Amino acid sequence: MASVIKDSYDVVIAGAGPAGSSLAIRLAHSGLDVFLVEQKRFPREKLCGEFISPECLIHFEELGVSPEISASGGTSLNKTVFYSRSGKGLSVKSEWFGNAGSHALGLSRATMDDLLVERAKRAGVTVLEETTVSALLIDKEKVVGVTLKDKGGSTRDISAKLTADATGRTRSLARRLESAGDPKAPAKHVAFKTHLLGAQIPSGACEIYVYRGGYGGCNRVENDLYNLCFIASAEETK
Repeated sequence: MASVIKDSYDVVIAGAGPAGSSLAIRLAHSGLDVFLVEQKRFPREKLCGEFISPECLIHFEELGVSPEISASGGTSLNKTVFYSRSGKGLSVKSEWFGNAGSHALGLSRATMDDLLVERAKRAGVTVLEETTVSALLIDKEKVVGVTLKDKGGSTRDISAKLTADATGRTRSLARRLESAGDPKAPAKHVAFKTHLLGAQIPSGACEIYVYRGGYGGCNRVENDLYNLCFIASAEETK
């Protein structure tokens, strides 16, 4: 059943990725009325290394989503092996970044983000997908809400005491308040991601590869898939 969209909330958050959903859950737990708006429809793929470090598992416990994360079919990763350009490797235990015996987790962003959004809904957050923030509402030099635009082109104003930009590297809301900077400046690096079957990665390991102009990594996630993600200099990819 779809949530009824009101005209006013305590907090409006743009972007339902890990940051936006986590913030929404924590604020809802504090008793605030939260509205979370997302441009895409979940679940959706996302460019990401899909490696969740041990300290994030504590974060999942605090959000109340650990049972769903544990049952999602992700891969327990107990070490990360870093390979230099010469091919030499250095192994680092996952527990070095958490408590003794802790592990990292290989899990797709499509699954993780969807679980967090569903947890936000259960926490009482109003979630609206396939909708963008097309403008900020300004009153006396203060942001007091947003203008929403759905995929059909219809717009609607939502007022809020606090507006949070959780749109990631695009900073789509924050840039609207900045007079300097060129959002269309050429990228210095480009990133790629794909899921593979049958990658020759040792059980429980994440591999990181360093090369001229960037680095990449590969580890197993759920459904017998391996996530390969890497970044390279834009000049090197021409």
